[in-house]
Amino acid sequence: MDAFPLDAESAAGAGVSAALPAPGTALKALDAIPDPGGAPADYAPAPILIVRSGETVTAFLNVCPHQGRPLCLPSGRTLVSEGRFLVCPFHGASFDIATGACAGGPAGGSRLTAVPVQVADGMVVAA
Repeated sequence: MDAFPLDAESAAGAGVSAALPAPGTALKALDAIPDPGGAPADYAPAPILIVRSGETVTAFLNVCPHQGRPLCLPSGRTLVSEGRFLVCPFHGASFDIATGACAGGPAGGSRLTAVPVQVADGMVVAA
C-alpha cells in the first residue's frame, strides 16, 4: 500500500521525516499490545507507537515533543500510568492516551502526533 507523507508542521514538530501508513495497512496484532500499555508498530517507514487501555486503542508517532526521544524503551516496553497516561521514560512528560495532549511534565502545552488507527479482525490497522 502507498504511504502518504507527514504534513510539514507535524514532521517538523516531531523532528521526523517519514511516511505514515496508508489506510488498511496492518500495524500490529491487538493481542500483542499490553492492556494497559503500548508497543511499537510493525511498520518500518515511520516510528509509530500503538497504545491500548481497555477498549481504547490509539497510535502516535513514537516521538516525545519535548526533546524528540522515543516514547518507549529500546525493549519496546511502554510506561502507562493509571491506565490513562502514556509517560515518556526519559523526562517523565505524560500524555493522555485518548488525545495525545500533554497532561504534565516538561512537554507542557504540546501534544503527540496522532496516527489514525482502527481495530479490524484482531489487528490494529491504519485508518
